[in-house]
Amino acid sequence: MTALAPIRLLIVLLAGLVVALPATTADAQTDPYTPIPPGFDFPTPAATLEHFRQTENVSQLRRHAWWLWAGINQEAAGGGPVWETWYPANYAFRPEDSVETPDTPLRQLRFEQPRQFQPQPGQPQLEAVGQAALSFVLFNQEALDHTRDEKLYLRSTLNTINNGFPAGTPLPDRKIPDYPPESVVLKLVWQVVKQNGLTEQPIWDFEPTKPFDEQNGPETWKRKVLVDPSRLHVPDGEMNNGMHVVSLQRFYHVELDTPELVNSAPGAVLGDYAVLVCMHVTTREIEDWVWATFWWHDRPNSGPLATDRIDTVTGVWRNYLMDVAYDTVTPREFDGTPNACMNPWLEARFRSGLGSNCMTCHQRSTWPQESFLPVTRGGLAPDDPYFENRTRLDFLWSIGDRARP
Repeated sequence: MTALAPIRLLIVLLAGLVVALPATTADAQTDPYTPIPPGFDFPTPAATLEHFRQTENVSQLRRHAWWLWAGINQEAAGGGPVWETWYPANYAFRPEDSVETPDTPLRQLRFEQPRQFQPQPGQPQLEAVGQAALSFVLFNQEALDHTRDEKLYLRSTLNTINNGFPAGTPLPDRKIPDYPPESVVLKLVWQVVKQNGLTEQPIWDFEPTKPFDEQNGPETWKRKVLVDPSRLHVPDGEMNNGMHVVSLQRFYHVELDTPELVNSAPGAVLGDYAVLVCMHVTTREIEDWVWATFWWHDRPNSGPLATDRIDTVTGVWRNYLMDVAYDTVTPREFDGTPNACMNPWLEARFRSGLGSNCMTCHQRSTWPQESFLPVTRGGLAPDDPYFENRTRLDFLWSIGDRARP
């Protein structure tokens, strides 16, 4: 069943306005935190995953990622997937003197531009259909507790750690305290679908229209589907103007149902929807973290990124493809180059983004912070000049992005 269950959202849209989307029931704001339930292969012992990584057992590496996908999307007591009860990044990085009361809805979520979509030097602005996106980052309890307990939400803490290393201290010693293996961090990206008529949504079919090393954002993709919110079921082969028509029910989605929210969404009206188009799922089960990325597709049972999907993934969640990275280099691509793992909604819009690796990007998350560009793949050696006099942030860009003065 798709997501008509209440979701707790504070939304920062591209216009920069912050508005509240209140829950429709009192219980929705007070649902207890719900972890990944037992029985979903989490956390898997690091030795097991390291064995799969070293032997390049792609099938087992993918199956583990599908188990994670099934686990985070199990239904919570109040309805909706368990991740809806997790903590948004703005709460993890809240001020030290923030006041909390028993009535405070601690897990209000906030949409914002993905960091990949924020203005970058030399990059195009987001105007075309399919480019503008809403996003938020979620922390599970273990990731939240570590961030707060170690005061990693403060720049002063990061400066103290970085300045405390003797000159010349190399990686891997030059780093913040390790997050516990049970830590999970999610990044979700959404698009708006109109309540009336048919809304175009770009579809990535692994057929770039521009050279591989150029920008191949959603506005360049060859194919679009038309999303129909008026029907629970649309025949599989239905076409309209050469585009595949699909029901809104095939997406995980929420209704945009407050005037304040609508007024802050260019072109939206009361009753439009936000559909989940992709999600990054990362866990600290191994030192380099497990990097799994999922995106919606109208033909989710075709191609290599549909393989190894387990039967425990059910309902709307079976409409998402998946790629996964456990290493910056292996398993190598067919041409012998380092492993590539990217999400088309987030990385394709950058030069060479189609051949990037999420782990390669996140290994460069350090303090003092640098730009994540250029996106690339392959590993950096611990003595790479990039790391000189910098402290590794345990692969999490969120820390450097959001740490408070």
